Amino acid sequence: MTLRLVTRAMLERRQRLGLALGALTVAATLATALLGLYTDVERKLRGQFQGYGPNLVLSPAEGAETIPLALLEEAEKHGPAAPFLYTVRTVEGEAVVAAGADFRRLAPLATYWQVTGRGDPGPRECLVGERLAERFHLRPGSTFDSRRVAGIVSTGAAEDSQVLVPIEELGMPGVASLIVVRVAGNSVEQARTELAAHRNVEVRVVRAVVESEAAVVLKVRGTLFLLTALILVITALSVMNNFSAVVYQRRKEIGILKAMGGADRRIGLLLAAEAASIGLAGSLAGFGLGWMVARWLGWRIFHQPAAPGLETLPVVAVLTVLVALAATALPLARIRRIQPATILRGE
Repeated sequence: MTLRLVTRAMLERRQRLGLALGALTVAATLATALLGLYTDVERKLRGQFQGYGPNLVLSPAEGAETIPLALLEEAEKHGPAAPFLYTVRTVEGEAVVAAGADFRRLAPLATYWQVTGRGDPGPRECLVGERLAERFHLRPGSTFDSRRVAGIVSTGAAEDSQVLVPIEELGMPGVASLIVVRVAGNSVEQARTELAAHRNVEVRVVRAVVESEAAVVLKVRGTLFLLTALILVITALSVMNNFSAVVYQRRKEIGILKAMGGADRRIGLLLAAEAASIGLAGSLAGFGLGWMVARWLGWRIFHQPAAPGLETLPVVAVLTVLVALAATALPLARIRRIQPATILRGE
């Protein structure tokens, strides 16, 4: 009986309720897209921040000159890691810092390096920092310190004044001057604590990278949350206006129902059932549209899709239905103010 009354009432007022359905569908679409980005934004931004290089540095503690290369395996449990071994050589009468590196492990940590030529030197080859290359007038293919220059590297850091060679060719197996690690931003402190437990090792956090990453992630997620909340509030106000108009149009029916003994609560439940049905329909339609919008936004912002999973659907459905029910608060108050006697007199 209730279902029949709700269905008939919705069909008779389909224009007004259609506007409410449209508003709830738009809200569900935007909520799905924003929630999809909200749940995926941390992983996407963490990936983007990998381009800023390592955020942990393992170096010798005071009194030590090197650290065991065996720590590399422990460091790699927390993320990509690469060792460096430094020596000083004399080339053409000048002191030059030679940095031994494991270029295979270094690759995911050095995506921000700008290399002219090849960035993966082989045996008897090297990379030369741009300032060092200017000083010795080098370019890819030149010979420097009996090695062929595979490429010229620009990092904006100490590497610009160094020559980088394969670490195994420095003849100091089993040790490193430092190990750099890239750890997920929310695991930095845990990784630092675990790695600092080793003797003669000092673990330094690159605060500029870690704090920037955390700040950006929090601000972006906070903005997405506030946008979602604002959209839902605006939608609730819009739908409330439509339901108020529906109650006004149906005031004669409501008055007759009250005169026949219908309680305000029962009549209010009919209106709430209409609102919940429209909210559920809007959430299902909006989820499909929002899924496509989220993918498009993902490609535009992160150059990869950010489609929300099915676990987002119940959240969107609950939010949309709650918004629809919240929009009935003022109309329900108007129902209580309708007097059957006034309606029956035609006033």
